[in-house]
Amino acid sequence: MLFRNMLASFGYRSAYSSAAGGFIPYFAYRIADYQQDFYLYFPKEPFAVRYVNEIFNKLCEYEGFDIIRYLEFHYNLYSNKADFLRFLRYEINDRLKKGRYQHRKLNAALDWVTEKQSELRDQIREKINQEQKNLEQELAAGVRSIIQETNTTADINTDQQAKTLVEKLSGHIDQIMRTTETELRELTSSFSTGNIELNNRNHEELIVQLLILLQKVQAPSSLQKGEQLFKKFSATDIAAILMLHFAAFKDKKINTLQRKVSDQSELLNYKSSKVKQLIQALEEFFYH
Repeated sequence: MLFRNMLASFGYRSAYSSAAGGFIPYFAYRIADYQQDFYLYFPKEPFAVRYVNEIFNKLCEYEGFDIIRYLEFHYNLYSNKADFLRFLRYEINDRLKKGRYQHRKLNAALDWVTEKQSELRDQIREKINQEQKNLEQELAAGVRSIIQETNTTADINTDQQAKTLVEKLSGHIDQIMRTTETELRELTSSFSTGNIELNNRNHEELIVQLLILLQKVQAPSSLQKGEQLFKKFSATDIAAILMLHFAAFKDKKINTLQRKVSDQSELLNYKSSKVKQLIQALEEFFYH
């Protein structure tokens, strides 16, 4: 243990193995002699630190738009786009802080990451919106079909037809919800999210209640006619904060967390002296 501490003190201790392999190949590489293309080249299977260093050694060989072409080459080859961007963003930020690398080129790469993250978010939003439009069109077509059949026949099975339509659409809605949830996870995985952990899991519900009370803070009627602190702050926003920044809620679905927020809102005892004191303290903090 003493020896390990001494190594750490002098910067010789590392969490990374010196064994070959054992890393995620975000950037495509080949075991071959060096070539002047966008692939990474190694004389033999590299270990993790050498592999990541070579990504940036290669980047610094390029100037201007060639930096972007290099990054886009590997971005297009890697299947999980959001994961690729997260890896690159954190690695670039780490090197910028160390101050040992060519900041101008790294900043160019960071600008590209930001641009691609924005594009990826727009693509996912567009896909979700398109699926919603498709559902609306199918629903409208189904309703028209029922109306036409009802007008041309005296069939008394209109209720059955409506039930069949609802069952059919329910399957589509469930599929869209599952797809949307997956895409939202992919979307948010490219964000800089927190990893807040409570010492006591019993306080999780109280955290939700605290956010609800913060959501409802308003100015005293004597000051601004009871104007609320937040112009917009919904239960969905609280659910998103919990999912993105609290470790205990990261594996929960948005609609599950929305129900949790609703449940805790109903459980809040506004007659409790502790709740009254907290509401007053928040009001005084913002408006006095």
